[in-house]
Order: sequence, then C-alpha cells, then structure tokens
Amino acid sequence: MRNLPGQLRLTPSFPFAGRARELASLRALIPTGAGEGLRLALVGGEAGSGKSRLVREFAHEAAGSSLVLYGACDSVVRRPYGPFVEALEQLVRRSDDETLRDAVGTGTVGGELSRLLPDLAQRVPGLSPPAAADPDTERHRLHSAVADLLVAAGSRTPLVIVIEDGHWADTPTLLLLRHLAHGGVDASALIVTTFRDTEAEIPEALSAALVELRRADGVARLRLGGLSTGEVSEFVENARGGELGADTNEVAGVMHELTGGNAFLITELWRMVLEADLTNARGGGRQLTETLSELGSPDGVREVVSQRLGHLEPATTGLLEIAAVVGYEFDLAAVAPSGLADADLQAALGEAIAHGMIEEVPARGLSFRFTHELVRRALYDRMGALRRAELHLQVGETLERATEGDGHSRVADLAYHFGAAAPIDGPERAITYSMRAGRAALRSLDFDGAEMRFSSALGLGIEDPRCRAEIHMQLGTARSRGGSSDEAIADFRAAAEIARETDDAELLAAAAVGFEEACWRPGITDEGAVELLEEASAALDDDDSELRVKLLAGRSRALAFIGQYEESSVAQHDAIAMARRLDDRLGLATVLMRSYWSRAQRSLDRTLTMLTEARELAEELGETDVQAEAMEWRVASLIALGDLKKAERELAEVHALAARVRQPFPLHVAEHYASTLALCAGKLTEAEAAARRSHEWGRLLTGRPASGSYGIQMFGIRREQGRLAELAGAMRTLTGGEHSPSVWRPGFAALLAELGMEDEARQELEQVRRDGFDPLRSSLWVASLTYLAEASSVVGDSALAALVYPEMAPLSGGNVVVGHGVACYGAADRFLGLLAATLADFDRAVAHFERAMTINRRMGADTWLAHTMFAYGRTLVMRRGSGDARRASELLSGAATLAEQIGMPTLVGRAQALGARPTGTSSLPDELTGREAEILRLVAAGLSNRGIGEQLSISGHTVANHIRSILRKTGAANRTEAAGYAYRNSLVDTPSAV
Repeated sequence: MRNLPGQLRLTPSFPFAGRARELASLRALIPTGAGEGLRLALVGGEAGSGKSRLVREFAHEAAGSSLVLYGACDSVVRRPYGPFVEALEQLVRRSDDETLRDAVGTGTVGGELSRLLPDLAQRVPGLSPPAAADPDTERHRLHSAVADLLVAAGSRTPLVIVIEDGHWADTPTLLLLRHLAHGGVDASALIVTTFRDTEAEIPEALSAALVELRRADGVARLRLGGLSTGEVSEFVENARGGELGADTNEVAGVMHELTGGNAFLITELWRMVLEADLTNARGGGRQLTETLSELGSPDGVREVVSQRLGHLEPATTGLLEIAAVVGYEFDLAAVAPSGLADADLQAALGEAIAHGMIEEVPARGLSFRFTHELVRRALYDRMGALRRAELHLQVGETLERATEGDGHSRVADLAYHFGAAAPIDGPERAITYSMRAGRAALRSLDFDGAEMRFSSALGLGIEDPRCRAEIHMQLGTARSRGGSSDEAIADFRAAAEIARETDDAELLAAAAVGFEEACWRPGITDEGAVELLEEASAALDDDDSELRVKLLAGRSRALAFIGQYEESSVAQHDAIAMARRLDDRLGLATVLMRSYWSRAQRSLDRTLTMLTEARELAEELGETDVQAEAMEWRVASLIALGDLKKAERELAEVHALAARVRQPFPLHVAEHYASTLALCAGKLTEAEAAARRSHEWGRLLTGRPASGSYGIQMFGIRREQGRLAELAGAMRTLTGGEHSPSVWRPGFAALLAELGMEDEARQELEQVRRDGFDPLRSSLWVASLTYLAEASSVVGDSALAALVYPEMAPLSGGNVVVGHGVACYGAADRFLGLLAATLADFDRAVAHFERAMTINRRMGADTWLAHTMFAYGRTLVMRRGSGDARRASELLSGAATLAEQIGMPTLVGRAQALGARPTGTSSLPDELTGREAEILRLVAAGLSNRGIGEQLSISGHTVANHIRSILRKTGAANRTEAAGYAYRNSLVDTPSAV
C-alpha cells in the first residue's frame, strides 16, 4: 500500500466483485523482462461501470512487482499533459538524485521535460532550456523525451502507469499516448487508460485517437459491460455482512434489473438499503425485493445521488457545493469560502464521508475527492446560475490569495473560475488570467488549450483595441501552430484591421508576417498574403530593420507560391542585402534557406550555393530547424539536377540531423526523398518502405496533410510492381466524377491505360481536352504532363499528344521531378520521345530516346532506363526502318533484363510480347525477384529477420517487407510454408533424409 499513489490507496466502502477475466487480462500485460516494449491497455465502459475500481484492484496486485504511477484527466480544468505531469511528478519524487540524473540525462533533450516539470532543473542541474523550433518538432522532441525517461526508469523496475478518465483528456495528452503507442518505445512499461465509451461521451479528439491507438501493436482493448446477475449476487453475498433475510439471488436479480448491472448504481442502491436498514427486515425476502422495486427504473436509480442530499445537514450541503465548484479533487484550502469553523468543518466532512459522497485521498495532505464524478455533477447541476457564479468567485479569490507570486501552477484554474464568475465580478480578472493561461498553454505546446483560453478572453469583451489586437495575434499563433490555418488567417487579418484603425505600422507588419506564415504552412495561395505584406512594408519607415527583413522574406515566399518568380527573386535579393547590412545572421540564414522557392529565376547551381550558406550560418547559430530545412531543399535541388548519388549522401546527413534533433517534418521529407531515390534506382521494396515511413511521420504534422505525397509515391511504386489495380477504386473517387475537372484525372487516365482499359482511358483524356490544361497548372503540373504523355502514347491519342508536346518541350535535357522531390521520373526526353512517336515523328522520337538513355544512365536511374529502352525499342518496331529490327531487339531485351532484375513484371511482359529475350537472369517462379529468391533461401535455412539482415547488410525492416512480398507472390501463409515452396521449386537443395 505504501508504494501506491494516494489515489489508488483509497479504502473501498464495498467489496470488489466480478471482473476476473479483465483482471487476468491486465495481469498478463505487465512487462516481465527487458525488450518487451511499451504496452497500452484501453479500458472502456459507461459512466459507473467500475473502471476505476478495476484499475485500483489491479494496481494493488501490480505494486508487488512494479512501480505504479497515477494520473487523471480533469473534468473541469484540463491542463496540458495533466495526467502525465501528475504521474511523472510521482516518478521524480520517488527517485534519488543520482537515479534521476541517469534517467533524465542532461543537455537539451532532458531539458525538454521542463515543459512539463518546471521544477526538474532543481533536481537535475545543467539542463538546457527546451529548444525553440516549429510546433511539430517541439512536440515530437517533448514526446521523445518522455519516452526516453520511461525507458530509463523501466530498466530498473517495470512501470505500470494508470491514466484515468481519458474521455476528458486534452489534445496534448492524446498525442503523447499516440506517440508512445506507435513510437516503438522500448520501455518495460504498461499504460492503463480508462475512458467512457458511450457514443455521447466520446469527444471527436478521443474518437480519432482511439482509431489511431487500435492500429498500433501492443495495444489491448477491454470493455466493461454491466455486471452479470451472478456477479451482482457475488457482490450482495460479500457485502451483506450477516443474515440478509432474503434470497441472495432474488435480491441480486432485482438489483440487476434496476441498474442494468452498472457497478456504481449497484453500490449506491446497496447504500440506500443499508441506510434504510432494510437488510434487517424479517418477513422473508419479499419485503426487501418489493422495496427495491419501488425505487423504479434505472433512470430513477440515477437520481439517487440527488435524493440523498436532502438527508444531509445544511452545512454539509454547502461544503459539498463549494467542493463541486472546485472540481473532482479538492483540499481544505480550496473550500475555505464555506466559512465553517474548524469543528463544524470536520463534522461536515465526516458526514459527507459517512454518506459516501466524498472520500479522503491518502498521502495527499488534507485532500479529498468525490466518490464518483456523477456525484459531483449532480451537486453542481442542482445549483442555480447565480449561486454557481458566486461560488466560482469565492473559490477564484481564495486561489488567487493562495497562489500570489506563483507564476504558473494554478493559472488555468484561475482563468476558469473568474471566467465563470464574470457575470457578477466583471471581465477584467477573467481576461487577465485567460491570457496568462493561454500563454502558458503555448509554452506547453497545448495549442488547442491556448486557442480556448484566448478565445475566452475575446469573448468576454475587450474595449482596448491594442489589447484586443494582441489577443488576436496570440490566438492566430496558437491556431497556426495547431494546424487551424483558416481560423489563424482570420485572426491575423483582424489584428491587421486594428493596426490600420490605430495607425500602428509595427503591429501591421507583425500581423502580415504571421498571416503569411499561416498561409504558407498548408500551401494557401489565394488569401492575399502578398497584398498585406506590401501594405505593411509601405506603412513602415524606410529604415533597415529586422522586421522589414521578415516582411521581405515573407513577400518573396508568397510571390513564389503564386508563380511570380521574378518579383519573388527581387524581394529575396533585397531581403538578403538588408540582412547583410544589419548583420542579421538569423534573418539572412532564413532568407537564404527560402531561396529554393524562387529558384525558377536562377540556375539550380546558384540556388545550391545559397542553400549551402544558409546551412552553414544556421549551424554556426545553433538553429537546427533552419539548418535541416536548408539541407532538405539542397537534396531536392540535387534530385532536380539529376545528381542522385550526391543527393543520397546529403540525404544521409539530413536524416541523421533530423533524428538527432527529433524533427518530424525533416524526417517526413527525408523518407519521401528516400522513396524517390530508391524508385529511381530500381529498389522497389525499399521505395515502398520509405514511402510508408514518410506517411507515418506525416501523420504527426499539423497543417501539412501528407496523403497527397503518399498517393503520388504509391502510384509510382505500384505501377512498377504491376499492382496498379489496387489503386483504381481510390483514383476513380479522386477524379470527382465524369464532368468535374480534377488534378488527378491525368493520373487516372494513365492508370486505366496501364491496366489495358483503353476505352475508359480515352474518355478521361477527352475530358482533360475539354477542360483544358488550366485546372492542372496550379498543382501537379509536371506530373500531369508525364501521365498524359504515357496515356496518349498507349491509346494513340495524337491530338492530345500534339497539345502536350510543346508544354513539355522546355524540359528537354532535364530531369522530371514532381513537387519538391515527391517523385522523380527520370529524363524528360523519355516522355518527349513517347509524344513524338505518337505523332509519328520517329526521327525526333529516336533523338529524344537517345538523350534520355544517356541522362538516365548517368544518374543511375535504372527504373527509368528500363522504361526508356522499352519505349525506344517499341518505337523502332513501329518505324520498321532499315536496321531497326536488330537494334529494337537489343533494346527490348535489355529493357526486359533490367526490368526482371528490378522486379517490374508488367514491363517484362510487354517487352517479351515484342520478342524480347532477357539475358543474364535466372528464371524465377511467380515473378520473384533475385533479391526475394535470395531471402527465401535464407528463410528456408531457418534464419531470423535479423540474421538475414546481417548476412545481406540490410535492415530488419527491409527484410520484413521482402518477406511480405514473398508470401503474397507465392501464396504461402507463413515462413514454414514459404520454406516448403522454396524446396518444391528447387530454390534450395532438398534436405537429405535422416
């Protein structure tokens, strides 16, 4: 008992009954050894189903072998990461200084924990302040720091962490839970989370989190339904404490019927039985069961709590009303407004405890909590609005006196209570504390909480325009960082309007900078960012300033986003010159890093030089987020230049830096670059694995939906794997209907052509011709041109080919890159060759194909080299000129050989249909690639994924992806069947008989 948190030590009024299966399930989840990884148990049920009692009983068992920690979500004031803060504070208190230093570590990573535990630096000297970065990076670094702490703490003793009332969890808490579940945390820890799962009580954020959590490995789901009649009978038998005077099963049946098996209602009903002394009734069980039946329906039983309040002394009721305003847990200082003398206060507390309304929390000083939130809610709801406002004011003023000089601990409570008291107290204090609470939430990365606090402050009515503008700026920042870009834009626009009214040029400039940032994150181009930045620039004095550098940098990026590259380049040049004059090194690094966006006005080599300077400046300044982003755009530039080998080397550095500083956006981008490069090189399995990793990292980002990039990458990968049919349904949906223009229509046409559905492909191409190219230019323009070139080539649509060729001709001699390295389809001349061949201009087609082969070979883009050789050979077959047959055969056979090595079954089949004879490759069954056959032999030899990876110098994750592909192709259900397949198909020697 002593090593349990106080909330789990509470002595129950009634015995525990039932739930044997659930207890056994939780018991089996307790980690017993190192390397098992963190596990998560989700315990759901309706209000009063017994979730808290179950985890309390479980915690008593677990305390014998584990360190048990506890945290609860608050029903009244939701603090960022509240339950984790509570649990981690217990961990800190119970660790000696040396153990704590080892667990937390020093430096920046350990310092991230100070966002949650401000007093941690007193126990662990030398912690650096949390790093300032983009919101996704800050949040990921904090989550990773918590995971590292759990890993270190669990290495000594297994951890069991109870998180109660997840239905009240704030967004940061849910995001941290999701990170711990999906992050592959190698901690000997079990997190048990309870939540109400009735549809009306599951908020949208929790519902989304539950979907995510259920996808993770190591997550168990337990649902507590009503107790059965037998379990209610067990409860009655254990609780009666003597001769009941009635048949236990009969009484249990009535109680079950009245309560539906709800554990809380059963205990409350039994409490009434005891208070009415019905258990001593003589005359058999009929009197007791009839009396129980008179209580009415289950809805009537739910009113038991309110009915029992009438039996309490007025002083006790008044005390409980104040406590209900304070919250689920409270201490004596919080209920001081009751005005009771010490003796009367003790009597009131004693009566409330005796009647089962509240219970004392052990090891927490003079602290108490309601026996159930339903009890507190019943008390709160029965009060009138005026009475509630008066009590909120009294509680708020008590807290204010108690926390004078305390900068952070209860500011959210003060904002809540003075906000509820505003009708009688006025808005001033409510506004002050709401703003303080909002800023505290921003520091804790609780963007939803910050938005709520700042919105509350605005809703109270603020006369001072500058104060109102400040709140709009803060609210815009919170919404932008939280991914609510449209609302953020509206807030910055409101702040700009106030700046105009008050003739405040600096405020207008700050609003314009925030406005552009809010537009840029989700790629919004049509909200007027350029105009607002120009207006703000004109309003400022002409003198150089860091604020003007920010305006110019924002204007450069905004202009590039709407395609005005020349003007963007001019604004960037001016920003760079001003930053150099001011020696504003961070501003200079930021502007240079953004040079990628206006690259259309200069050579890519010049852009690389600017990005290199940005990288070096950021590294000197310790600005890792700017450094990482500059390196990312260097990789994209190198891919566009066709220097894929150098791009791979730079990418390795980006990956290492992003992993070191725990930045999810660079990791998301790095993985999609990795997928692009792997596809070019013909490493299809690696390309797919990297695309999936990129998509998973993208799910952690706010305001940056990653599904479009993932869709493009999977389209390219599935096409080469011969699995495009899997995407047909999704692509058909994305086209938006036959008469609706869509940026996805060219891709859909290419998919249909690839699948041999040429009539449908022609219909889609005809729709593109009717719509014109303008709807395609704003998004996926280059990708659309490649898809249209391929589709028109397959179906022989010379009319469309004639329209596409001049649009694509300026790309001749270059490398086709979609987006910012999302995809690379190799030399543009391959597509120009396809278009020229469709137009029957064979000589021009041959020239394009020759150039494309040279470019793709130089890049090491084997996938696109294979396609080029096939298209070239097919064109020669069509031309049928002197000497073409032999050259066509060489090209087609070379294409088939390369495609077979890579694992491109569709291209192999097309080349063979034209007479290709693959050379230098073995004939493998079921379209297995050479690497897959190699791995299959090692599976048959009994090697594990790790053993195979060590032997072939590849990761275990890559091995797992290969094995999934092997099982799919061979139809084997598991490794054993795959091994048998290998022997049957002579891929390994048959084992000799023993």
